[in-house]
Amino acid sequence: MSSYDEDLNPVLEKANDEDLLPLVGYMLNKFSNAIDTDERYKENPEKPTEYADLLADEIRLFGGNTFANLARGEGVSYKEVVCDVADRLKVSYNKESTVERIESLIIQKIFEDSLEKMSDEEKASVMKDLGIKDIPVGASATMIMQALIKMGGFTSYKIAVIVANAIAKFIVGRGLPLAANAFLTKALSIFAGPIGWVVSGIWMALDIAGPSYKVTIPCVIHVAMLRLKQQNTLPEES
Repeated sequence: MSSYDEDLNPVLEKANDEDLLPLVGYMLNKFSNAIDTDERYKENPEKPTEYADLLADEIRLFGGNTFANLARGEGVSYKEVVCDVADRLKVSYNKESTVERIESLIIQKIFEDSLEKMSDEEKASVMKDLGIKDIPVGASATMIMQALIKMGGFTSYKIAVIVANAIAKFIVGRGLPLAANAFLTKALSIFAGPIGWVVSGIWMALDIAGPSYKVTIPCVIHVAMLRLKQQNTLPEES
């Protein structure tokens, strides 16, 4: 039976089919999922807006221990899933923080780790593409990340798209449809290698840590990106 999570369900309910399809792909990659046996999925597999509540349930179930889930009849809260992902990725955060804040820190960690693997020339190109000014050539990844955070809003959404797109390419073999926006084309290209290396390292560690993380990590990153998308109006293309 579906249960409502105020930190997760509203985001999925506001999303469109294109937004939600990557989540379906992540879940179907896992043998033990309840998506492909659900009648709503069987009738409209390409319309996940018809079963968004099921996607929310699955994310929370993957985040909990199987036997504990059986005992309580549902998965853990979405915040517990997000905190667990943050712990696994060694993200520094306050457990009293909001889900939105912890999600942002997860995105920032992966993005900053990717910046650290770039040459000065690549960093300079990224700064130009993302609109960072007054940062010297050779700036550290931390300095660039701090400048991006100060820009806030739509810049945070850009960063989330870059990370979520790289995750999608790595797991399902194709990027996000929404990532084709002209304003991100160059940045996506520059980050393809560095983020790929970071994600590869994460996945190698997950082979030891447990298979459920291969669902919860990409799902949390994708939900974080959707939350930011819903909070920010995309600029009109000229």
